Amino acid sequence: MMNIDTQTIVPRLQVIESLAFVPRVASTNLIARRIVGECINNDLSLPQAMIIAGEQFAGRGRNDRRWSSPAGKGIYATTMLTRPTAQLPLVPLAMATIVAGYLRDVFSIDARIKWPNDILADGRKIAGILIEARIQEERAYVLVGIGINVEPVKDDIRPNAVAISEVSHRAFTGIEDATVAFIEHIDAQLAHPFDHDRVIAEWRRLAIHKPGDRITCVIGERTVNGTWAGIDEQGRALLRDGAETIAVSAGELILV
Repeated sequence: MMNIDTQTIVPRLQVIESLAFVPRVASTNLIARRIVGECINNDLSLPQAMIIAGEQFAGRGRNDRRWSSPAGKGIYATTMLTRPTAQLPLVPLAMATIVAGYLRDVFSIDARIKWPNDILADGRKIAGILIEARIQEERAYVLVGIGINVEPVKDDIRPNAVAISEVSHRAFTGIEDATVAFIEHIDAQLAHPFDHDRVIAEWRRLAIHKPGDRITCVIGERTVNGTWAGIDEQGRALLRDGAETIAVSAGELILV
């Protein structure tokens, strides 16, 4: 079982004030959602905190898909942040660049981003991000759920997945060291404000998409087809269909 000494880690962090490790839980986002609810209901400030699970038995990704989270196989974490409401559209892009940066800097993996914030390596999914938010006046209480494959899991839930241990170009020392490095990387990046131009430029640099790629975007029950034309200044995906350009603010992209 993974052993994370939170009391040793927290004093050297810059932004994250509280760090909790839970051996087994339904979902770290579910715990964080309850904490946010308590803070809002009791007019309390939200702690800048991170919850890490050794295992999740009801982890979920976007569109309520199940995220397989077996013990010892991955990093399963939710980070709680407070951001100005106006900055909320930038958060998914910023967090995608931060997670990709973790894989690139720590493990020398050529991590790339699939819009809006799936992380791929060798064309396969290595990490996913699920962001939830509660808005109260000018503040947004943000929950950033992150799942990263550290060791391979062979099952029917994620047939096109890859893990850090399979593609890392540096010495790999296991799940505990990968988790500590993750905590420290996220904290160090959150110490810098989300600069709009820098985030957009970095996202574009790391995007897996190329102009003209055929794209299908599923938005609820609607399907939009077109070619990739980049993202706009609000981070929306731009799909070109003939003479029309469609801006998509949320959805599920399927590479054709």
